[in-house]
Amino acid sequence: MKLPKFLQLPDTFEPDDRRRRQILNIILSLFIAGGFFSIIATFSYGDPFMEVIHDPEASLILISSLSVVVVFLVLFAINRWERTGSLAGWLLVLSLIAIISISDTPNELVERGLIVWTLPILAGGIVLPPLAVFIVATLVSITNLYISVIVLNISTNPYAVATYFVLAALTWLGMSIANSAIRTARMEAQKNAAILDGVADGVVVLNDENQVVLANPVALSLMGSGLTQLASQGKGQQEMRGRVLAFEWSEVKGVGRVAIVRDVSRQVEVERAKEAMLGVVSHEMRTPLAAIIGFAEVIALRNDMATPFAERIRVNAQRLTYMVNDLLDHAQMQAGTLKVHNEPFSPASLLLLVKNLLSGLAEQKSLKLITHVDTALPELILGDSSQLQQILVNLLGNAIKFTEYGAVSVTCSMLATEWQMIVQDTGIGIPAERLPDIFEPFRRGSDYATRNHQGAGLGLSIVKKLVVLMDGRIEVQSIVGQGSVFTITLPLKKVNG
Repeated sequence: MKLPKFLQLPDTFEPDDRRRRQILNIILSLFIAGGFFSIIATFSYGDPFMEVIHDPEASLILISSLSVVVVFLVLFAINRWERTGSLAGWLLVLSLIAIISISDTPNELVERGLIVWTLPILAGGIVLPPLAVFIVATLVSITNLYISVIVLNISTNPYAVATYFVLAALTWLGMSIANSAIRTARMEAQKNAAILDGVADGVVVLNDENQVVLANPVALSLMGSGLTQLASQGKGQQEMRGRVLAFEWSEVKGVGRVAIVRDVSRQVEVERAKEAMLGVVSHEMRTPLAAIIGFAEVIALRNDMATPFAERIRVNAQRLTYMVNDLLDHAQMQAGTLKVHNEPFSPASLLLLVKNLLSGLAEQKSLKLITHVDTALPELILGDSSQLQQILVNLLGNAIKFTEYGAVSVTCSMLATEWQMIVQDTGIGIPAERLPDIFEPFRRGSDYATRNHQGAGLGLSIVKKLVVLMDGRIEVQSIVGQGSVFTITLPLKKVNG
């Protein structure tokens, strides 16, 4: 509950003392308001001031009300002074005992003492430390004994005294449990606050109305006034206040929506620089590699003795060219500059071209290279034949590379509104635990593959990105020692519309 400003106390107070004093401020304010109301009520009948003064009963009420207002205003001021401790609370309890003592005749006080005298005990349990309530019960009992024995000269009521101490014990027990629960909750809140303040990421909590109810210092530093628009942010990255911020959301039951805000500016900057450098280096390496391959072919034609060495130069330069092409394609995809162009092409011609390109590699390993086109597939469909060729070259190249015997096949088949390219081999297969990340850049299907076959590990990553760029999907099934099947499913776009 948010208290009015004049009832609040500075945070420099000890937490338990601050809480008791703020409750005491509320009680004192009610007494002061009651005193003012009593003063106003005294003059509410329209009697002149002098008549009220000369009326014994009215003047007594007026003086009592003024005294209450003055006394409790003084207590209110004392309570706000940090060094006074529980002084204001004790003075309130003593004031209540004094007010009750003079509020009626001794006989009336003794008769209904069981009810009236519980007020100081209850008040003491709220505004004083829990054990102090027994001292208050003792003061109440002594006051009752004095009125009964000294003033009225009668024996006191032992049941009333016992009731005071039972009430004190119950009040002490209740306040002790409440204080312990509040202290535990405060320690837990302080621990959570320390954790939130210590984490490197921004943490923001929104309630059901999408209002920010909690934000750690990192979130305030990263977003500032942008916190008010946080509810409209989705997952992913966004540039804000000159920084690139990544947002992650989660639902926490009983709390609301929690947003994790991370500054990824440095990572994005490094990634962009890396991709730019990769693109430049790859592009600049293509020309000298093409020259090396050309000169190696010339040497092989003109000098029979140098032919084996020239062929080795050509093969290795060609391998480097493939790797550079993959790096350049990867850089273009990361930069978002690679585009897909939909033009009419023949699936049968595409498979024939790929077969001619890779048949030499298959023959070197005595592998069968099989191609098949479903007759239900139209002769011409729309697509980017050059990118589809790259997909098949990468998949078939991998299949040939990792297959020692048997066959490698590629099939184009027809579905209702889609078409598929299925590449199957009888190679070493991919372990099940490696399947989830074979499409990640620079990842390989197995340790054996890394040790025995060269490559940058970009082929499948490029295939996956090209397929996604074409609004398709790729799936893989593999059994170690038996082979792998890659299935690419693409939207069927017919030439005639």
